[in-house]
This record gives sequence, structure tokens and C-alpha cells, in this order.
Amino acid sequence: MSWVSHHSQSEHYANLAEEALREQNNARAIELYRLAAEAEILALEALEPTKTRTIGITAVSAASLLYKAQEFRSSEQLAYQWLITDLLPAFAIRQLQELLQVIWSSRELVQKRA
Repeated sequence: MSWVSHHSQSEHYANLAEEALREQNNARAIELYRLAAEAEILALEALEPTKTRTIGITAVSAASLLYKAQEFRSSEQLAYQWLITDLLPAFAIRQLQELLQVIWSSRELVQKRA
């Protein structure tokens, strides 16, 4: 499948997740975000290395979807995986670094509650 197919599938799942959140069905939203993230990761893997802008957008999207699925460790790992490459434009580097800060803060809150 192509980037377009996987990305469209990811958008579909993400839209369903947003609906589930509006209906206060958090467990369903988390599962749908997980499915959206999986599809976005497949979209990312389908890209040619020359498509740096699209890689940047898709990497940020995939990591963000993992975060929304409460897959903090996976989100963090994906961000690191792409930050160590030379394939990301500056905006994507900045956004992934910001996401890492959010992940770390979320992790601290969870640990304080435990």
C-alpha cells in the first residue's frame, strides 16, 4: 500500500477516536488512536527518503498519535528514531522535541499519582 492509503486510514481512525472522545468513550478513543498510529507508521515507512517534508509531517503525526493512545514509551522511541536521522526538516525536529517534553511531563504526573 502507498503512503496515501495508509495515511488516509490513519486519518479515518483518528477521526473516529475524536468522536469517541466527544462521546466520553475514552477506552475506545485510545484503541482508535493506537490503530491510527499503526497506520501512520506504515505510511511513514512507505515514504522515499527524498520526501523530507512529508517524512517530517508524518513522523510528528505518528508520534503524536502514539502519545494520544497513551503509548508514551513507543511515542518517545519513535521520536528519537527520527531525530537521529538527517531526514527531518527543522519544523519537525522542533515539534518532536516539544512532544518529548510533553511525554516527560506526562510521565512525571503519572508517577506522582502512583
